[in-house]
Amino acid sequence: QFEIALLANCHDPMWLLQTGLAHFQLKALERAEYLYREALRLQPRYPLAHYNLGVLLQEKRDWTAAKRAFEAALEQQPQFAEALVNLGNTLVELADLVPAGECYRRALAIKPRLATAHYALGLHHVRSSQRALAKESFATAVECDSAQLDAWLELAECHHLSGDDARAIACVEQVLARDVSHEIARFKRAQFRGEKALGMPTKLLQRLFDGMANTFDEHLTERLGYRIPELLVAELEPWLNDFAIRNLRRATVLDLGCGTGLFGPVVRDFASTLTGVDLSAAMLGKARARRVYDELIESELISFLQRDSRKVDLIAATDVLIYIGQLEPMFVQIALHLADDGIFAFSIESPTDLTEDFRMETSGRFTHHTRYIERLAGSSGLAVVKRVETVIRLENGLPLSGHIFILKKS
Repeated sequence: QFEIALLANCHDPMWLLQTGLAHFQLKALERAEYLYREALRLQPRYPLAHYNLGVLLQEKRDWTAAKRAFEAALEQQPQFAEALVNLGNTLVELADLVPAGECYRRALAIKPRLATAHYALGLHHVRSSQRALAKESFATAVECDSAQLDAWLELAECHHLSGDDARAIACVEQVLARDVSHEIARFKRAQFRGEKALGMPTKLLQRLFDGMANTFDEHLTERLGYRIPELLVAELEPWLNDFAIRNLRRATVLDLGCGTGLFGPVVRDFASTLTGVDLSAAMLGKARARRVYDELIESELISFLQRDSRKVDLIAATDVLIYIGQLEPMFVQIALHLADDGIFAFSIESPTDLTEDFRMETSGRFTHHTRYIERLAGSSGLAVVKRVETVIRLENGLPLSGHIFILKKS
C-alpha cells in the first residue's frame, strides 16, 4: 500500500520514510536504505529519517556510517533521546566506551523513564565490572517497561552472580510468562535450577560473544591467563612439520569457533589454507582485522558442518566445547570432514570432581569427562594420539583444570 502511495506522490519525504520502514521490517534493507536516502535528498533536515537510516546501518554493521546518521539526527533535534541511545550503542561497537556512557546519561536526562536507555546503561556498567550499578539499571528498565525481556535476563544474571538464584529464576519466569518458548530463558532457568541441558542456545552464544567482541582478547588473555592456542600449536608442531615433509605441502586448517582469531596467528605459518567459522559477526570482524584467515564464515558450527562438504587435514576447536554439552553430533561431523590421517585438536574443561559424561556448571558452561571424550573418539573412528592435562584459564582467580586432546582419523 505504501508503494502504491509513492506512485501517486514519489516526492513526499514522509511517504518515502514510511515505505522504507515497511521494507526494513521485511529485512529488504537495500530498498529501505534507498527510500531513506531519497527522503533525505528531498528533505535534508529530517531527524527521523536520519535516525532510521542509522538503525538500518547498525543492522548492516556499518558502524561509522551509523554514527554519522545519529549525529545528523541529533544536530537537527538535540533532545532526541532514542537517537542518543543508539548513538551510544554504535560508539560501543566502535570501542569508544566513555562517550557511549555519556550518551545514555544524556538520554535519561531528557527521558528519565526511557527503558532502553536504562538497559543500555546497565550493559555499560557490566562492561566496566560495576555489577551493583548494572543491577540497579536493569531493575529500573523493567520497572519502566516490563516487556523489556533482555533487561529481565540481564537482571537475572546479576542476581545469579550475587548468589541469589531464587530472584534470578523469578526474573527468568517474567520472560517465560511473556514468551513461553523463549530459548535463552528456558536455558537460564535450567542453569539457575542446576538442571541438565545438552548445550547453550545459539541465540545466547551470539548475544554473549557479540557483546564481548571489543574486550574479548584483553579479558581472556590478560585477565584470565588463556594460552590454549599457543599450547595447542606447540603440541601439534611435530605433526604439522612431519605432514609438510610427507605431503610436500602444508596442512589445510579449519578453525571451529574461531572467535576473534586467537588461534589464527599461531597456526598460520603451518597452514596452506586457514578457514575460520563462528556464529558471532562481531567476533568475525575482529578475526578479519588480523588478516591471517583465507576465509571467515558466519555460522553455527553443526549447521556449517552439515552443509559443507570440504575435507581438511586439521580441525581445531579451542575453548569451544565448553558451550556444547552433548558432543556426539559434533564428533560424527568432525570425522566426516577430516581427510585420511587428519587431526582433530581441541580443549575441554574437566574438573576433578566430575563423574558424569558432561555437566552444566553454574556459569552455564559445560565440563566433560576424559572418559566421555575417549569413548566418543572410538565410536567416531578417531584415535587418541595425545591427551595433555593443563590449566585452561583462571576463574575468580583460581585455575580451571582441563585437557588438550589430539585425535587422529583412523
